Amino acid sequence: MAQRIVLTDDVDGSEAAETITYTVNGQDYEIDLSEENAQRFYDTFGQYIERSRRVERQTAPTRRGRGDGRRRSGGSGRDDIPQIRAWAESQSMDVNARGRIKKEIIDAYDKAHR
Repeated sequence: MAQRIVLTDDVDGSEAAETITYTVNGQDYEIDLSEENAQRFYDTFGQYIERSRRVERQTAPTRRGRGDGRRRSGGSGRDDIPQIRAWAESQSMDVNARGRIKKEIIDAYDKAHR
């Protein structure tokens, strides 16, 4: 049985079209917005975004285990998995609530958020 998750616009309570993730002074934020409010968001911050430098996040160094042969969770190393999952659901993509996200979905998310 397929389920559809409907996001609610955090500004006016209408149906949201997308989740926008952004960072200000090191604090990450996300907001669900309708197409109209998302456009207002981009119109407001567009001039600053256009003139900003893109920063690649560096993952924390990992410690090596004792070599006991046990597998650890593979993990993707990304910290935006919940945002990818919410975005995919808002785009009516087939994504599970838990577990691995298909590479095609991650690639589509990255392309949409460049």
